[in-house]
Amino acid sequence: MKSKYWNLLVIVIVALTVASYLLLFSEHQIEPSLGSVPYIFWTGLLVTILIVFATFLGSKLFPYEDPKKS
Repeated sequence: MKSKYWNLLVIVIVALTVASYLLLFSEHQIEPSLGSVPYIFWTGLLVTILIVFATFLGSKLFPYEDPKKS
């Protein structure tokens, strides 16, 4: 069961990374801005926060276990 959630988490991170570079980060796109922050900066920050959160979630749900310590 754990490997199913792990695989889902990995797929989400890879899909988010690929989608952000192919779809979100268009060249020379400034609008829509969030306050005075251009589009590329706030979407980059949002994607980074989502990837860091998914990594944190993965580290808490699936902690590293050293196979040599048996």
